[in-house]
Amino acid sequence: MENASKALIIAASVLIAIVIISAFILMMSNLTSYQESSYQSNLSAQIAEFNNQYTTYDRSDIRGSDMISLMNKVSDYNTRYTGEEGFTKMQITIKMNGYNDDLSFDYTNRIITESQYTQDNIYLIVGQPTLKTVNGSNAVTSEVTSGPIRAIENKYQQKYCNQLSSEISNIQSIMESDIYRTTSEKNQAFDDEKILPNPASNYGGISVIYEDALKYYEYIQFKRAYFDCVGEPEYDNNTGRILKMEFECTGIGV
Repeated sequence: MENASKALIIAASVLIAIVIISAFILMMSNLTSYQESSYQSNLSAQIAEFNNQYTTYDRSDIRGSDMISLMNKVSDYNTRYTGEEGFTKMQITIKMNGYNDDLSFDYTNRIITESQYTQDNIYLIVGQPTLKTVNGSNAVTSEVTSGPIRAIENKYQQKYCNQLSSEISNIQSIMESDIYRTTSEKNQAFDDEKILPNPASNYGGISVIYEDALKYYEYIQFKRAYFDCVGEPEYDNNTGRILKMEFECTGIGV
């Protein structure tokens, strides 16, 4: 009888142990599933947040100023993460569709010279972000320090660049005038217009100023142009992130 009682106790103990172990395994399985579900949820949220930065450009009648913002964003992204495992560069194509000449004041392009821009040559318009290495990894500052437009803005200040662009017809008239025959006379006539805070000679003379104004005028016209996002954005099969977008110029705005 005593042996039977001991056997029952042992059996009950074993059963209880099995129940506890089973409950523990079930709990761990549920915890793992929850963690995996939470991870996937967070990952999906991160992908959606990333893609939302670019899907906002998936529309018609986008201004060139938006294209510049997009190009800066893509340039920064591609530069920042180059070399990381699993990283794929984003590919953006912007087709000018023959509108280049319409952007320039004298039908001679100085800034928008290509028929198509991609992530590999957009720096010709927007410049390049400053790259530095931190602990062996690429890091990008928010400041774009190179490129013809940034050089002009640094030289004159942006508010005066806008003024040069708006006064370009006036500057051309001085440049082509028969009244002002010498460079000195042309510089003085320009100074009399009070377009810039300093004398023309401080900036290299009116001919240099006129060339810079032509470049900046073209840049302003590009910002006013209209673009359409054509086709559907392409997504990376592995990460789910937007990989490719294509745009076409549809006209010059006002």
